[in-house]
Amino acid sequence: MVPVLTSKKASELPVNEVTCVLQADLQYGLTHSEVTRRRAYHGWNEFDINEEEPLWRKYISQFKDPLIMLLLASAVISVLMHQFDDAISITVAIIIVVTVAFVQEYRSEKSLEELGKLVPPECHCVREGHLERMLARELVPGDTVCLSVGERVPADLRLFEVCYTLTPVQKL
Repeated sequence: MVPVLTSKKASELPVNEVTCVLQADLQYGLTHSEVTRRRAYHGWNEFDINEEEPLWRKYISQFKDPLIMLLLASAVISVLMHQFDDAISITVAIIIVVTVAFVQEYRSEKSLEELGKLVPPECHCVREGHLERMLARELVPGDTVCLSVGERVPADLRLFEVCYTLTPVQKL
């Protein structure tokens, strides 16, 4: 039977119970045959990316900005006061600002996607008593991962031993 443990449950249990449920050895790690068995059951350590949000919806979401809403309200008030020149000017300004924001956001998303493809996340993991460097997508439940300063956390992890911790708030 392949061990299954949710992140919430793992965070509530003591360390020895987590290792018992996951049938893991913190010093020796998992065997390669056990890794293969768990991967067949759990799959790769990666997110399934569902269909991307349509571009038109991303464009429309730019109008949710409070400043844009305020400008839209002032354009409507200008129309109600028969100040059509002001209403047109405000509307054109809104369209320009929203379009520029949309294009910038779209480009930054694409850049991040490409960057993620260039540098796949790696980690250090104990397997069969040896510390191995591998892609984070190769991790399975029960693996012992060693983190060092500056490394990204490769998966949902339960910390068993911490020597020094510094977490940048902006990354949370």
